[in-house]
Parts: sequence; structure tokens; C-alpha cells
Amino acid sequence: MGTEITSIKMGSIYVDNFGKAMEFYKDLLGLKGEPGENSCFFPISPKQAIYVEGKYKPVKSDSGSVRSAITFEVASTGEMLNKLRSADIKIVQEIPVQMSDELFWFQCFDPAGNIVEFLGGK
Repeated sequence: MGTEITSIKMGSIYVDNFGKAMEFYKDLLGLKGEPGENSCFFPISPKQAIYVEGKYKPVKSDSGSVRSAITFEVASTGEMLNKLRSADIKIVQEIPVQMSDELFWFQCFDPAGNIVEFLGGK
């Protein structure tokens, strides 16, 4: 069918402080992109990307607030969790949650209070 969703094409992330967002997404997470004055397009693959744009009002940053989230695939959720903890990023789960035999997941908050999820190996 022409209306069947087959992939996520792009995730858009709206933040209050664009400079802090670039420190998180570009510097800490290592996404590759060339920031403009107030936005940045990060190609992930030929068919997928992340777009970050600043100058929005911050949201309440607790895990019970309603909002959308972006999920990044990583080789090791444990290594990513340790990297984020070392950078004093607020983590939701204490340890990655085991979703299946070889699949783990956890959440953190970006500087604007958006939930960012990571899914991958232990």
C-alpha cells in the first residue's frame, strides 16, 4: 500500500538553547553536521537524518511528561550510558533495560528536556 510506513525518515528536535544542543548532539553524541545560526541537519544514513532547531520554550524534564522521543541505535548501550553519565547527563534508567536476549534500551534527557533513547547491544 502507498500509505504503509516503512521507515523513519527524519527526527526533528526542538530546543531552547541551540548552543547547548550542539554540545550534546554534535560534540557528545558525535552526530556529523554543519550547524547554521540556529539549526543543524545531521544525516545519519542516505535515507535518515536528525534536524535540530533552537529558540523554542523549554519543556518540563521528567520521565512522566508527554512528549515525543528519538531513539538512536548504538553498538553498546552500556558504553553510551557511561559516556553520558561522565558528562553529567540526566539518565532515566539506572541501567539499560533488557528488551530481548541481545537488545537493551535506556533513556536520558537532552539539555532542553527532550527524551533521547538508545537501543542496542549490552
